Amino acid sequence: AREMLAILRDGLHEALSSTPQILYCVAAGNSDADVEFEVSIPADFDLANMIVVGAVDQAGDPTDFTSSGRNVVVYANGFEVESRVPGGEPMAMSGTSMASPQVTNLAGKLLAVAPDLAPADLIRLIQEGADPHPQRPELRRLNPRRSVELARAQ
Repeated sequence: AREMLAILRDGLHEALSSTPQILYCVAAGNSDADVEFEVSIPADFDLANMIVVGAVDQAGDPTDFTSSGRNVVVYANGFEVESRVPGGEPMAMSGTSMASPQVTNLAGKLLAVAPDLAPADLIRLIQEGADPHPQRPELRRLNPRRSVELARAQ
């Protein structure tokens, strides 16, 4: 199992790092653990073209399931997000996989405003535009409006 995990990890790391012009928005995971302590592929990778996203609830507080750690640099709503299941039926779903697409969406908006932004620029604008949590300032909550304003000001 360790050998198989190493093959997966090394192959994915090589693939992501070999495309520095692409921004990867990845979910932190839902195990309420530090992504570096508990191996979480790819959230534990340290890549310049990757942003790791945690989940907050509607109040902006971390969910009880979101993983965290040094690599998790922004948090987005990941609690009871309206989703569609096969067949088109709506369903409220929770998880960091519901939060990370919101960051992908914001990256697309930033590129619409400033098409020449590199992945490092996108990450910087997303982080700088994010709002610090009142009790935990290291926890930065996605603020698309502010990030777009910063992109327009460049």
